[in-house]
Amino acid sequence: MDFISANQSDSILRIDFVRHPVNAINHKFLLELNSVLDKHIDSADSSVVVFSGSNLKFFSFGLDIPEYLTLNRSDLKDSLNLLVATCNKIYQYPKITISKINGHATGGGCMIALSTDFRYMVDGRSKIALNEINIGLSLFSSTIQILKSVVGAQNAKTILYSGKMFSPYEAKDLGLVDLVYDSDDLVEKNILSYAKKDLEAIKDLKKSLNIYDQSALLDTDEKLELFLDIFYSDATQEILKKIKINK
Repeated sequence: MDFISANQSDSILRIDFVRHPVNAINHKFLLELNSVLDKHIDSADSSVVVFSGSNLKFFSFGLDIPEYLTLNRSDLKDSLNLLVATCNKIYQYPKITISKINGHATGGGCMIALSTDFRYMVDGRSKIALNEINIGLSLFSSTIQILKSVVGAQNAKTILYSGKMFSPYEAKDLGLVDLVYDSDDLVEKNILSYAKKDLEAIKDLKKSLNIYDQSALLDTDEKLELFLDIFYSDATQEILKKIKINK
């Protein structure tokens, strides 16, 4: 695999994003991530999954906008469907999932982090945001439902309407981040503690803890088409074409 690295030991599956330089998400990134998730979903060898941006300064920049601008509408729709399906898979994954947010997590990167059970963010200059509104885009219904379940409706409004890039402690105050860390020791202590828990108990608890109405996690075709209409509008295209990713 080119963009995803996976290692399993001591009941912990560690999934690292390794797409230099900012872990931008494209279709291949999502396919590789799904491949790892599918491979380990029924494995009894791990009870915890940890997502990380490896040693890069980004957990994930989000969508590779310059690349997505080259896609036709049908291919873009397929890739967006895969993004949403990936986040929903992580959200419902039958293990304890943790995002170790080692750097910036914006847009689609924040969507992935939001889908995990816990978000641990490194202290410092890193930011986290669902900042789609700032580039003329809306957001998927399933993502909004998960966000509301994590931070509450009012804080979700603050996060989505402002499009603000939140510091680690600002994000913690909103409930978007569970822990701000300056040393790996505390993070690893928590991870190792969860790794000792019974996997069958985790599966049963997760079914009850997550959104009860699974239909809330379904993004209708009508909603996705509306997103695409906004994406391809002249005003949004003008903004998106200014986004550059040095590769």
